[in-house]
Amino acid sequence: MSTVYARVLGEAGLEALSPECRALHASHGAFDGVIDVETTTNPLFRFALRVFGFPYKPGQASVIFSNTAKGDVDNWQRQMGDHRMSSILSEKDGWLHESLGGLTVLCRLETRDGGLDLIDMRFRLLGVPLPLWACPKVSASERPKKGGYGFDIEIKTPWGGKLVRYSGVLRTL
Repeated sequence: MSTVYARVLGEAGLEALSPECRALHASHGAFDGVIDVETTTNPLFRFALRVFGFPYKPGQASVIFSNTAKGDVDNWQRQMGDHRMSSILSEKDGWLHESLGGLTVLCRLETRDGGLDLIDMRFRLLGVPLPLWACPKVSASERPKKGGYGFDIEIKTPWGGKLVRYSGVLRTL
């Protein structure tokens, strides 16, 4: 069974990925590495990060990532130090849907430089589309890095203040 990312990207999209990025997105499996986290100092925003499952403690931590299939959806589990982040991924009409509790992020995938950029982000809270002016600003990219799968995700408030940035490198277990 193919992964949700593989279905969204298609065969040509998967072929455009480096072996490191393809290893994570073409099949299910487990990876480990190290993550660096920077977060807001605002306690209300930190609480919101925690509620939706995002990393909320600044610093460096080990990370274990696993991707498993359940029917036509993927279950992503990330253990980052003592913090666990879970999401369910699905595909609809060429869009990647990632659900983190009551928050769903919809995006398109664009291959570039052997990796991916997640673009054209849309958000739904409890199933209700958020107006674009109220949506967080997200920058998310994946590239081959130091012999592994490198990722860099930054989420800002709609007006530009940093909520969280987490980046790291994963390798196959």
